[in-house]
Amino acid sequence: MKSVFFKPWVGNDFGKDGSVFSQKILVLGDSHYIDESDEVNMSKNNEEPCDFTTAVLQAYLNQAVKGRWKSTFTKFMNSFVCNTNHSETSREKLWNSVAFYNYLQIPAGSDSRQTHQFSYHDDRDRNAFLEVVNKLEPDIIISWGNNVWDAIPANLGYGNGIVSESVKDCCLIYPFKGKELKLIGITHPSTSYRSSYWANIFDELNANT
Repeated sequence: MKSVFFKPWVGNDFGKDGSVFSQKILVLGDSHYIDESDEVNMSKNNEEPCDFTTAVLQAYLNQAVKGRWKSTFTKFMNSFVCNTNHSETSREKLWNSVAFYNYLQIPAGSDSRQTHQFSYHDDRDRNAFLEVVNKLEPDIIISWGNNVWDAIPANLGYGNGIVSESVKDCCLIYPFKGKELKLIGITHPSTSYRSSYWANIFDELNANT
């Protein structure tokens, strides 16, 4: 994955028999927000990939680490499983059953208000995304926010995606390596996220089985 800077979090049970889910799920976030104090070299010109995304998920799963940013991950996963028999499953087990990757391959400042400064149509970001998809081979991609949804290519390398017949406004079906890959675009969970609405969408699309 030569274009990837922020390597994806890949849960220990992702795509394995121990996974909570029957399908391989890639959660596609927007970007990393960092402070100047973060001890990692994230220069735009730095070509050495890093495990910052994994460190973020490990911090999220560590109950000793506090922060309002954690509510984004909690809100999403709660809505994803709330209508299923996984609703009482530990967050460690749930997040270890999925992969997580942020689309932008450069840090987007210290908060989400700064993301408007960045282009989501840079070749590196698009190429990195395609490399991750080809490496992980997910069955479902759940993208957070309009910026990422709009940046995802119409063709993932195996033919153009088509609009889902069941949920037309937020789901595309792509041909992918001899199977169908389902892309679901949701409101970013850090914003005015309607948990019950998206829970019903996940159910209708059989995304959380």
